[in-house]
Amino acid sequence: MSRTNVFGLIVLFIVLVLLQIGLFDKIHLFGYATPLLSIYFIIKLSSQTNKSLQLIWSALLGLTIDALTGTLGLNLLACVVAAFLRPFILKLFEPRGQLEDYIPSFRSLDPKMFIRYAVVMCLIHHFLIFTVETFSLFNFFGLILHIATSSILTVLLIIACESLHLDYLE
Repeated sequence: MSRTNVFGLIVLFIVLVLLQIGLFDKIHLFGYATPLLSIYFIIKLSSQTNKSLQLIWSALLGLTIDALTGTLGLNLLACVVAAFLRPFILKLFEPRGQLEDYIPSFRSLDPKMFIRYAVVMCLIHHFLIFTVETFSLFNFFGLILHIATSSILTVLLIIACESLHLDYLE
């Protein structure tokens, strides 16, 4: 991992945490859709990042958000599980024969593949957060609606971020 890549990750980490706790945690469209853009950090980790390092970065992300929002390990759990599953999910969507280190994006993956990858990652992350937060299947359809609408809103924000062509990670 190059020095500019680490600097870019730190900047992305700080920006996403500040946006999440300062803006996105206060948005609840129609009472269901809450964007959780912090998953974008995990999605943008390099394809060859060491698994232990992925888990550490993700744990720090979740722990930071939990500490600043008082959610007591909820984000930590979701971020670590998403980071643990990330290499397996990324293998499903990466181009065949990809041997070099790359950062998942519209440019490194086909845009359709990147969006599919982002959708799967968001669904896993959001499923864990909202299921553990609710800790009940009493309102099963409300839970599914909450996960689906929040995932759609988050993916739309990820697409908007990707459209900005942020090159500081690469």
